[in-house]
Amino acid sequence: MIGPAAANAAAADLVIAIGNRLRGDDGVGPFLVEHLQMPAVQIRTVHQLTPDLAPELVGAERVLFVDAWQAPAGARPCLRPLQPSGDGTTVESHRLEPAQLLQVAELLFGGVVAAQELLVPAFAFAHGEQFSAELRRQLPAARRLLHDWLQQGGGQRRCMS
Repeated sequence: MIGPAAANAAAADLVIAIGNRLRGDDGVGPFLVEHLQMPAVQIRTVHQLTPDLAPELVGAERVLFVDAWQAPAGARPCLRPLQPSGDGTTVESHRLEPAQLLQVAELLFGGVVAAQELLVPAFAFAHGEQFSAELRRQLPAARRLLHDWLQQGGGQRRCMS
């Protein structure tokens, strides 16, 4: 684990890909970042968010969470800004939502982090490494949004509720 002081020295962008590659579409986050190689971007791949990631958030310029999304019909990949949420008393020790992890980082380290979430509509979560046809159709748009974010000027496509 990187402590806040060491993380602050790096001050790179941080991309956290969330998902399980053995659960179909849930693995889209790790899939999208697996070949990224940019000098000012730190990449983390996790099955789920846990509080031990908080120090890394504090040390980053910007943070992007990339994850599968059980979206409504017609949804497309989207970026949305994140703000810390929660009161700090309902945080689980083994699984957090991105906004809760931001709250932990703020509470423990006083860090306010510029964060966004790239959500990719997902449809099938059965055991296996294959993506659904519906998700495969979403990949070009998801890659464009990821590229836009990495290029610092990423536009946003609002997520459907």
